[in-house]
Amino acid sequence: MRKLLLSVGWTVLGVFVMDLIGTIGSRARVERALGQDPEYRIKGPLVSVVIPALEEQDYLGPLLESIAHQTYWPIEVVIVDSSPPEEKRATEEIAAAYGAQMVDVPKLGVSIARNKGAEAATGRVLLFCDADCILAHDFTELLVRELGHGAVLAHGVECIYDNLPIAMVWTPWQLIKPANYTTGRGIAMRCEDFWEMGGYDEACDPMEGYREDLDLGRRVIARFGPESVGLVRHALMGTSARREAVYGFRKLWKTQVVR
Repeated sequence: MRKLLLSVGWTVLGVFVMDLIGTIGSRARVERALGQDPEYRIKGPLVSVVIPALEEQDYLGPLLESIAHQTYWPIEVVIVDSSPPEEKRATEEIAAAYGAQMVDVPKLGVSIARNKGAEAATGRVLLFCDADCILAHDFTELLVRELGHGAVLAHGVECIYDNLPIAMVWTPWQLIKPANYTTGRGIAMRCEDFWEMGGYDEACDPMEGYREDLDLGRRVIARFGPESVGLVRHALMGTSARREAVYGFRKLWKTQVVR
C-alpha cells in the first residue's frame, strides 16, 4: 500500500509539474507579442480583426499591441464599441493610437457587435476575438493557413495569462479541447463563408446560456461537414481569467454564459 501511495504521489507531482511548465510556457509565448517584433513576416489577403468592446479600455491596449506584432500582414482592426460616452472616449483614444477603426453600436449584444464589425470590415478573412485577449506572434498566420488548407472555420487554443491557479486548471482542457468547440475568442472565416452562414445568430444571448460562437460552429459543421472546422493547437491566444474568477468553472461549463 505504501508503495502504491508513493507511486500515485509521484505521478500526481509529475502531472502538476508538467502542467505548471506548460502553463508558464504558454503565457510567456503570448506575452512575447507585447514587446517583441516577430522574427519574420508573411503577406497574404487582408485580414480584418473584429473586436466587440463594452468598457474594455483596460484590455484593448495589450490586444492591439499583440496584433501589431503578428507575423502575418496586412491586418485591419475593427473595434465595435457599445460603451457609455466616457468609456467610449477612452476606447477611441486607444483605437487611434493603433490605427484601428471604430464602429459605434449602441445596441448591446455580442452577436450584433460581431456582425456589425463584419459589415464594416474590408478584409477577405474575418478574425473574431474578444477584447481581453493577447495573440501569440503567429496566431493570425496559423489560422489563415488552416483556411487555405480547406477549413471553413479555423480556431486555436487559449491560455490564461493573468491568473496562474485558474490557468493551471484551464491548460489541460486545451489539450483535449474538441475541434467543434468553437469559442469566439479566436475564430477565423473567409468573409464569403461567414455571410453564407448568415453571420452570428443575433437571437443567441450568452447571458441566457446560448453561445453565439458555439452555435456558429455547429451550423458550419451541419452545412459543410465535420472536417470544415479546423482546430489549430499551435495557434495560441492568451485570455483573461475574469469570467472564471467571477462565475467559476462550474457555471461557465454548465450554462456557457459570459463572453
